[in-house]
Amino acid sequence: MRPLAAVLLVTVVLPGWAGRDASSAAGGAQTVGTPGPKDRATYFANADLQSIWSDLESRQVINKRVVEGGTHSINVRIVKEGDAPLVHAASADVWIVTAGTSIAVTGGELIEPRKRANSDDEAGAAIRNGVEQSLQPGDVLYVPAGVPHGFRNVRGFRALLVRFDSK
Repeated sequence: MRPLAAVLLVTVVLPGWAGRDASSAAGGAQTVGTPGPKDRATYFANADLQSIWSDLESRQVINKRVVEGGTHSINVRIVKEGDAPLVHAASADVWIVTAGTSIAVTGGELIEPRKRANSDDEAGAAIRNGVEQSLQPGDVLYVPAGVPHGFRNVRGFRALLVRFDSK
C-alpha cells in the first residue's frame, strides 16, 4: 500500500462537529447529532482508521460516522458491489479513496428512483448514460447535490466520505 498520509491523517476544523478528540477517534461511543467543540481540531490516525475498517468488515457494516455536524459529516465507508446508486437532493459528497478500486458512475439519469426514508435522497436500480471514472487509492471524487452516483467493479473499495449541505 502506498503512503496516504495527506488523506489518512486527517485534521478537521468544522463548526458544530460532534466527533472526538484524538484520544477517542476510534472505538469509542459515537456521539451522532450532538454539537461538539468549535474551538479545536480533531485528528484521525491511520491506525485508528484501519481499526474502524477492520471492525466494520468483521460486523458486515458499511459505514461509521466519525464526525457529525448537522450540516456536514465524515464517514469511514466501505462500498460493496451492488450498492444502490443515489442522488442527494441537498448535499454534496467528497469521496477520498484510501484502498481498493472501483469504477464510479456519475451523472446521467437515475433509473427507478425511490425516495429513501427520513431524507431527501433517492436510491435507484441503475444509472443510465452516466460518466465512468476508474478510482484507486489517493483519488478524490466530488459529487454535487442532485447528481446521480454509484459504483461498479468494486474491489476492496474503502473511502473517507465527507458529506455537506450545499443548498
